[in-house]
Amino acid sequence: MKTLTMYLPQFHRVIENDNWWGEGFTEWTAVRSAFPLFDGHNQPRVPLHKNYYDLLQKDTMLWQADLMKSYGIDGQCIYHYYFKDGRRILEKPAENLLNWKDVSMPFCFCWANGSWTRTWSKLGGNSWADKFEKTDNKDNGNGILLEQKYGREREWKEHFEYLLPFFEDERYIKLDGKPVFAIFDTGLIPCIYQMIDYWKELSRLAGFPGLYFIGMNSLNMQKGFDAVLMNAPHMFWNLETVRRKNNVMRPDYQETWDNILKMPPIRGMKTYFGGVSDCDDSPRRGNNGVSFSGFSLDAFRNGMIGLYRKSSYLNNEFVFINAWNEWGEGMYLEPDEKNGYGYLEAIKTAKEVALDNRTQISFSFESDSEQQDESGLKKEVEKQKMISRCFNKWMSLREDGKNICDYLLKYGIKTVAVYGIGRMGKHLFFELEGSGIEVRYIIDRRTEMHHPKYPIKGPEEKLEEVDAVIITPVWDFEHIYEKLKYKMKSKFFSLYELVDES
Repeated sequence: MKTLTMYLPQFHRVIENDNWWGEGFTEWTAVRSAFPLFDGHNQPRVPLHKNYYDLLQKDTMLWQADLMKSYGIDGQCIYHYYFKDGRRILEKPAENLLNWKDVSMPFCFCWANGSWTRTWSKLGGNSWADKFEKTDNKDNGNGILLEQKYGREREWKEHFEYLLPFFEDERYIKLDGKPVFAIFDTGLIPCIYQMIDYWKELSRLAGFPGLYFIGMNSLNMQKGFDAVLMNAPHMFWNLETVRRKNNVMRPDYQETWDNILKMPPIRGMKTYFGGVSDCDDSPRRGNNGVSFSGFSLDAFRNGMIGLYRKSSYLNNEFVFINAWNEWGEGMYLEPDEKNGYGYLEAIKTAKEVALDNRTQISFSFESDSEQQDESGLKKEVEKQKMISRCFNKWMSLREDGKNICDYLLKYGIKTVAVYGIGRMGKHLFFELEGSGIEVRYIIDRRTEMHHPKYPIKGPEEKLEEVDAVIITPVWDFEHIYEKLKYKMKSKFFSLYELVDES
């Protein structure tokens, strides 16, 4: 069982951060500027010997690699930032690591796949404290700093080709020969099923048996993924019991760990569980932040003992910890002025204690019927969230004077079949009207229904070839696609993909 820690590469200067947040901005800027917001608040956090390092320095990564080895950390799960049109940021530490073969730091990637936006952007903000917001509108005034778009096969191939040298590195973490690749928010990728299917094929052409995909914090089993990681702390604190001090949310540390240890695996899916060292993101978010109540090194060590035992019971290959160096969010294992090497010593001790007593491991989870009931509710919640997200993005397109037809025409789509005659389908017919894109027919199980303009065919019937099939039940795309892709040579688009990419 390998212990992997989440790794933030924002400890060096980049021109984008200089422009957006101020000259010389790095993660350390937020960390240094923190101050106590209530009595007993452990701020600012200061690295041991005031080691405000620069990740572009080789000595820094050598030091981190030695520290990992000394305390039983087997690898870093490095956040990977890759945006629309192949735009990258904070990539230099990983690229340097690729070239510095003598730095013994096993690693894998977690694609942090959300857009970067200002707090007030209609796409949803990163909620940085007001003191970091600038008013010079170097983001063109729309609040979007780096926009995330996923494209189609050409863009997917370019992204894979960028990653391939990392996958081929002997230090890159693999499972059964497959490079491990995590995705932070799978729900943001409308084309996720097709994209990872395509990447797996590219990986086989590159000589791997495939890729090992881990989706983070997904409550539903998703086709194409090999596992899910329930990453702490956000999935595990109970906001209903949270108290506040000076508006700062104060979830209970021990209660969060109790929730980590009692949560059952996702039904039908390999499930990894993550632990958390601490959490205090007030350096980034000020009074809008979250700071654990009741943290102690003893509680952290005991929680990790339980997590190692639970992971062993589940025959899990990995244990994840959030995080190695998220100093701006108070989640780190690196030594600090208050606790010295206490976080790392807690990990080392927990690992030894837990794995030396494997015969005593026993866990009981909810019954199958309870899990099934809860799973059904969660699926319905996820369905409604996806519908809401799709409609919200569609409205944003309208506000910007755009429509999905331009995206279809970009890929040479002139004839389509629309799957689904429900609400989403009806809005789509209106959008396509007069666009130059011809709707040939509708696919729907309810063939007894009538449409004044288009014939309705059942999915089991022989279906005429068109340039593309647009699937409007966005929450069920992968299942519909799986059934139709062998019947037709057409391209397949989720309506969610169209509104997200347009």
